Amino acid sequence: MQIFLGACLFFIAVILLAYVPGKLLLILTTRTLSWVEDFTLACVLGLVVSALTYWLMALPHQAHIYVLWPLATTGLFFYLHAGKWKSLFGRFEKVTPHKEETLRSSRDRSGLALAGVVALGVAMLAILPQHYTNLTRRADGTMRVHPIPDVFFHIAIANELTHTVPPQSPVSSGHPLTYHYGMDLVVTMFANATGLNTRDLTLRFVPTLFLALSMLSVFCFSRTWLGSGYFAVLAVLLVFFGEDFSFVPGLLLGEKADWSVTYFSVPTVFSLFYTNPILPGVGLLFAGLFCLQRYLGDRGGTWLFLSALLFVALMEVKVFAAVQIMCSLGLAAIIYLLVFRNADLFKVAALTAALAAPLVLSVFLGNKSGAAIATTFEPGLCVSYMMKVLGLKERFTGVVAFTGIALPIYLVGCLGLRVIGVPAILTAIFRPGQKSGLRFVLALFVVIGVLITLTCRITPAGWTHAYNNSVWFLAQSKYVTCIFTVEVLQRLYRHVVARGARPSLAAAGITAGAVALSVPATVQHFALERDPHRLYGKPLAKELQSYSLETLSVIEFLAKDAQPGDVVLPGDDLLGPTLALTKCRVPLGYFSNAIVPLRGYSQRQMAEKEFWKAWRLGNVRNELLREANVKYVIVSKRTEGIPATIPAIISKVFENSEFAVFKVHPERLTEPNPES
Repeated sequence: MQIFLGACLFFIAVILLAYVPGKLLLILTTRTLSWVEDFTLACVLGLVVSALTYWLMALPHQAHIYVLWPLATTGLFFYLHAGKWKSLFGRFEKVTPHKEETLRSSRDRSGLALAGVVALGVAMLAILPQHYTNLTRRADGTMRVHPIPDVFFHIAIANELTHTVPPQSPVSSGHPLTYHYGMDLVVTMFANATGLNTRDLTLRFVPTLFLALSMLSVFCFSRTWLGSGYFAVLAVLLVFFGEDFSFVPGLLLGEKADWSVTYFSVPTVFSLFYTNPILPGVGLLFAGLFCLQRYLGDRGGTWLFLSALLFVALMEVKVFAAVQIMCSLGLAAIIYLLVFRNADLFKVAALTAALAAPLVLSVFLGNKSGAAIATTFEPGLCVSYMMKVLGLKERFTGVVAFTGIALPIYLVGCLGLRVIGVPAILTAIFRPGQKSGLRFVLALFVVIGVLITLTCRITPAGWTHAYNNSVWFLAQSKYVTCIFTVEVLQRLYRHVVARGARPSLAAAGITAGAVALSVPATVQHFALERDPHRLYGKPLAKELQSYSLETLSVIEFLAKDAQPGDVVLPGDDLLGPTLALTKCRVPLGYFSNAIVPLRGYSQRQMAEKEFWKAWRLGNVRNELLREANVKYVIVSKRTEGIPATIPAIISKVFENSEFAVFKVHPERLTEPNPES
């Protein structure tokens, strides 16, 4: 019942914080859109504007008055609707000559198919243990948990944003957060306006909203691009559920692990249904492309501004996607200006660059002072990994064999069905037309992403085995490639119908074939991920699947006694609940290596190890407590134990049968360390 009431409250908040502000912006632009375009674009724009408003209010510590924002926008909305601008609002209902085709297409039955795809996506969220059931109470008072680090990381960021803007890093106390936090800012915005907790918002409500809006954004762009609602639905299906050809070696070799991860290293479905900002990032990307599409058709200054605004907002949601679209747009703008004397793309690129300049500077300075994410030229990493997994590494050792055989195998396998769109992409690049600027941008987007992934490694400086972020560029290319893929399928449909086939049978056959070649790896992925007793394909210990009453009681004490932003040093298995269920920071946590420099990370990691080693021997070292500004220490009696003699720098403030909480007295930390 609590979840149901929360869902109702969240739905109302979506209307007030997303649709209403965005609709106001669309009303003032006097633009005529179909109902699905109007709703989608209004919600996407509304989320951007409302999140920015929250940030601006929270910056001077005035987040408590944020409730005035939805009240003001709602009041203005009804004033414009019922007042002297009522006729302006009514333009949404008018049919202008150049919009008749769009409105006719909105009356077809493709909306039902789209609703089915959205429902399928929501159903996947519901069956995955990391979303709807994660961090929920059982009847006996314990809490279910699927301990994925990304979940704790993003909930911690949202908790941080409720009390500190710009945020500090909740997983490496004393350092600013250099990770893009636009997705988590939306969670915090809803938490402030509704009173809902960040767990429900991060795991249940907001992912559902992002999934629906991202699917609608892909649909709106694809329908205008393809001129067909049904093929636009197919594009949505392939973007969100289409995977690669990894099922071929997976079935042949009897692989039990996740095929899309094991063989080609660039899964797309995995990330969209994970706790990752790529989900809203895809929505922002396609919404921005939709506005760019309208600008190139109408030459309206409003569409110019909206497209630039959404591309800039993408920087705070998924910075790699923003970099990729901005590079594609900038390169295309220069080429079209020099070759065709067409400045339309140049105007968009220039405005986007101007609006993005402060964010670009912030990212640059933050990265320089933080983990220093660096790009190094290391070609063929993914291809080499594929050959190793397939047992082919010894067969393709020469340059000719590598580039002529191994690389094509990788590209075909990684792209999957999308490979049929490659000829259209290459044609768009090498045969650009004066009026095909957007097509050129999308083709560049795809090619740039492929080249970056195949030639570069993007990791924090100094780390040799860190996660390679360059794979995101190929994943983003694969999402966009779906548009060209469906174009090919649409041409095939028209060819088959022209030869006398029934349209319904032709459409069914083509759709069935596309699905059959695209979803086997997806089905296997969901089958693996829905098992709550396994994590990353490995058995999950029973004690890690639940938070006991003792764990919850110690965390509840901490949540009440500690101030937001206090630093907690958690003992064994308490890192996750501390980050997810309180507003505290920790000295070192998930993904800290991507936020702080390697030297600082290593020093703090060593300091933590030395602290706990001394603690288990009955000594309390104060160096880490002082350097990380620790306010609380939580220990497990079973693993860390309690010192026989408690020094004056700490005092026990809570205890149950399994855990104890000690409060640090900072004024006493200047005293010499007992072991010094």
